[in-house]
Amino acid sequence: MKISRNTFDQQSSARRGFWGTGLLFALFTVYASFANAAGSTLKSIEFASLPGDQLQFQLEFDGEPVEPKVFQTDNPARISMDFMGVSNGLKKKMIPVNEGVASGIHAVEASGRTRVVINLLDLVPYDTRIEGNSLFVTLSNEGRSVAAAPVKSPGKPAFASVAAKAAELPPQTIRNIDFRRGAGGEGRILISLNDPNTVVDMQEQGGKVVLRFINTGITGDLAKSLDVTDFATPIRRIDTRRDGSSTTMVVTPLTSDYDYSSYQTEGLLTVEFRPLTPAEKEIAKKKKFEFSGQRLSLNFQDIEVRSVLQILADFTNLNIVASDTVGGNITLRLNDVPWDQAMDIILKSKGLAKRQTGNVILVGPIPEINKLEKEELEAYAVKEKLEPLKTEIIQIKYAKAADIQKVLMGVQETEEAQPTQGTEEYIPPRSPNTLTFPETNLGASTVGDTNQGSILSERGTVNIDDRTNVLIVKDTPQNLEAVRTLVNQLDKAVQQVMIESRVVIANDNFSRELGVRLEAAGQNGDPNTGSGFQAGGVLGNVGENLITDLAVGAATGGLGVVLFKASEFLLRLELTAAQAENLLTIVSNPKLVTTDQNTASIEQGVEIPFQTQSSLGGTNTQFKKAVLKLEVTPHITPDDVILMDVLVQNDTAGTETPGGLAIDRRAIETSVQVESGETVVLGGVYIGETRNDVDSVPFFGELPGIGWLFRRTNVEDNKRELLIFITPRILKESIKAI
Repeated sequence: MKISRNTFDQQSSARRGFWGTGLLFALFTVYASFANAAGSTLKSIEFASLPGDQLQFQLEFDGEPVEPKVFQTDNPARISMDFMGVSNGLKKKMIPVNEGVASGIHAVEASGRTRVVINLLDLVPYDTRIEGNSLFVTLSNEGRSVAAAPVKSPGKPAFASVAAKAAELPPQTIRNIDFRRGAGGEGRILISLNDPNTVVDMQEQGGKVVLRFINTGITGDLAKSLDVTDFATPIRRIDTRRDGSSTTMVVTPLTSDYDYSSYQTEGLLTVEFRPLTPAEKEIAKKKKFEFSGQRLSLNFQDIEVRSVLQILADFTNLNIVASDTVGGNITLRLNDVPWDQAMDIILKSKGLAKRQTGNVILVGPIPEINKLEKEELEAYAVKEKLEPLKTEIIQIKYAKAADIQKVLMGVQETEEAQPTQGTEEYIPPRSPNTLTFPETNLGASTVGDTNQGSILSERGTVNIDDRTNVLIVKDTPQNLEAVRTLVNQLDKAVQQVMIESRVVIANDNFSRELGVRLEAAGQNGDPNTGSGFQAGGVLGNVGENLITDLAVGAATGGLGVVLFKASEFLLRLELTAAQAENLLTIVSNPKLVTTDQNTASIEQGVEIPFQTQSSLGGTNTQFKKAVLKLEVTPHITPDDVILMDVLVQNDTAGTETPGGLAIDRRAIETSVQVESGETVVLGGVYIGETRNDVDSVPFFGELPGIGWLFRRTNVEDNKRELLIFITPRILKESIKAI
């Protein structure tokens, strides 16, 4: 069979067209599938409890969901899922859950992706699977106390740990490490990451907080130690180093009184250490789990108690001594519990108690243990009465030895009316170096009915030496140790406060006075001068023939005008005016420094004498103060807030009165709470006075046009304002160079 070339070319062209059309169709199908997946939207999130103490979340999309990038954080415990190219269509960003181990779930859209974060109470295993347009996340409460690892459903790869999951991600890099101090004394470690999906494992180990950035590198200049002690935060130092393919950061705190947390915004991870207040420490102590032993599991049916104690002794390498009266059997099933909690449960269930001394634990019935402790206390009481006393001299640095002596002896000062000298009840004062108690020797403290608050023994005494400010304590060695501990806690430097006050007195006075004088008289002399007037042919002084005399008394300016002049008669008008402005500002700035809880005052001024009449007819001269005074009693709270009882007084000499010189008093007394370094207005007084006086001739002063010739006006506007400001500052101790 022959095939012409034209026919062959036509068949080849047809085949090429078929394959080209198929390739375009396949590319279009793939693109449509990708576009459908990348452009999907998260429509809803629902959750439900499942059998076996499980919690399941269902994330519904409008198309087939993409496989998310999943990563976990330990503190706070959370599971984060990033859906690339997916938009967020939820009406609420935060959905509260409060079921099982989940407290809530929220979704945020940013940078072309949607991040869904599940907030947990603790890390737990989880499972994810995709069915249709839904993604299911199942949380299991089993193994909650251990580090959680993601568990995949059958048919998908499983990961044994967070590190294994992070190994799938591309290598990450730490760009920068910075440290800042918050307004409340928080220490913030700012870690810049090149990828928000960087996996961070944060744990508390041996009193330190360790952050492990898995599969993350760091530049050489950032791998170093930072000493941040001078920032006055709970953090002492930050050590960062390379650890194989990962990076480890170890944060060493100053004390154990802190709380830490972490949060991430895009590529910035912030680890914050916050100091705890005494109230917060007490709450944390109550919430703290009291058992900390190594965990074990016990599953026995009708086993002897002695055998269980032997198992615990072998597990803990401790010496357990059981009393002869310990017996009986017990059935127990304990899984993954601390060994000390297991022992506590066993002892309580059988009416037993324990006493531990070093690595030896004594176990016996509760009455037997109580009897043993009672006998030991009685023996100790006998020993305390017979034990030789020792004398120790304790140097007091900051406090007064007399004040520490009162605390040690439990003395409470009471203010009572003292009898005056000459009465039967009057007792001469004794030496200030000795405290006297009823039926005791001078300087001695007797515990018992006389002084129940003393920490000394019945034979203990404490004296002071004011010259060297020392305590001389004589007591048993054990009580001397308690005295030293208490003195070290009491003998501390007291914080100081500088209080600055400003008293501002502003006076703004304005007055304006306008008056006229109209005079008619005969003329004698030069008619142009108008200086000589004659009445009845007799030369008179100016103002003897006044029609109206409404001139300003203390005029600062005037103008005389001749209104009418005839042969020997003229009518003259004289205008007078005065205007005064007075602006006065007085700023008083008293300041003082005092210690916490101590009252301090400062004053400056004069004492004004005034006389009074006595009942016998004599005259007595007394003095009254007109001073600028500042009196403050500060109290510093643990969070550097200052509570103050304040008295600010600014008295000045006033006007003279028949009874003597008056005193203009300005004072305020109040209690206020202020942050250190802030300024607060304690109070202010504003007085405004406006006067408009008019003196006029009846009827003529009301005439239109010419009524002003018969009027005198006086306008006054006086304003007085008093403001009192106060600024306290806590004087911090200077930071010494290390």
